[in-house]
Amino acid sequence: MKKILILFLVIVLSGCLSVNTSDPEKAFAHWAGYKPPKSFEFFNGEFYQSPHFFLEYEVYLKFRTTKEWWNEFIELNNLQIDNDSWSKRTDAPEWFKPYKAYIKYSNNDDFDNSRYFIHKESGICYIYESVGM
Repeated sequence: MKKILILFLVIVLSGCLSVNTSDPEKAFAHWAGYKPPKSFEFFNGEFYQSPHFFLEYEVYLKFRTTKEWWNEFIELNNLQIDNDSWSKRTDAPEWFKPYKAYIKYSNNDDFDNSRYFIHKESGICYIYESVGM
């Protein structure tokens, strides 16, 4: 009986651990659920997952990728070009500075502040995504 109780507690408590990294490749892996392709070039990243039982996280990424990966990402997530104004969070990392030359995408959900940016010429992307935060 003790073993079952200990196993139960380990399972429950393991879902209550936070994740916090500023390693861009680790941040990408936590966010995407897989290791980044070798073709990626990372510049910056931050990932924070709350210790709550429910999935709550916030990610900031800056990386260069291929057009193929970006186009598939946009399609799989049903993202659309977003021409509305958007303000990044005041506590965003200093390096998170997509400027006007970047094309901005969103999922067109008024309650979701997540945004995805790409500079078509350089292939540099910025991603801000927040879930449950």
